Amino acid sequence: MKTLATTVGMFDLTPFRRGELFRRSDVSGVSGTGVVAQVVLFGNGLVAVGWLGDKPCVQVWPCLDWGLGIHGHEGATEIRWLASDWADSSPTCRDASMSITRTRSPMPSTNPPNSRQLQQPA
Repeated sequence: MKTLATTVGMFDLTPFRRGELFRRSDVSGVSGTGVVAQVVLFGNGLVAVGWLGDKPCVQVWPCLDWGLGIHGHEGATEIRWLASDWADSSPTCRDASMSITRTRSPMPSTNPPNSRQLQQPA
């Protein structure tokens, strides 16, 4: 089995997986049938979805299960992967939340120091 994660400094270089959201029937009458979106599954489990069609937009899902639970239309939609970058399994929602928790780093302060903090003592 391939090793998925490579870390350089604070950046995780886990490979991503590309695919298409393919819809056999359009239950809602909005997106149509066939390829309706482009999908990128990141190594931490997050998913970017680029919707195609008349009103294109991009969504970020916390994981595949979450997004397909909403947009899967009870099995009328599937993801067709374009490349076999990974082993047979994809990260689950649980894996994604654990990964996000593990890799989250403290955010720098958004409050700039005031001028008194910048002055050196006399």
